[in-house]
Amino acid sequence: GLDIRTVNRASHIIGWADPKGKKIRMDPRNGLCLSATYDAAFDRHLISLDEDYRVILSKDLKEQHSNDSFEQHFKQREGQVIALPQAYKPLQKYLEVHRKTGTF
Repeated sequence: GLDIRTVNRASHIIGWADPKGKKIRMDPRNGLCLSATYDAAFDRHLISLDEDYRVILSKDLKEQHSNDSFEQHFKQREGQVIALPQAYKPLQKYLEVHRKTGTF
């Protein structure tokens, strides 16, 4: 929902460095548009999306952080459905791989 284009990133669900990612690098269903903060958290498997495209937080993130910044930028977002693109919705198969890599 952040409409400041200069801070948004084209994020990969399965990263280019991942051996699984080489075959799907250019698949638009392997992408999300995230702000720089959420892109970094997603890339480090601190956040992901569930089967209904709701934000989920890793156990590591929840256990290690409890300050105001965590509450405002992460805890309040938990369970929220992301805005989905009209075309090339993120593929659940890719999100499943992402979730398995983290502690969700």
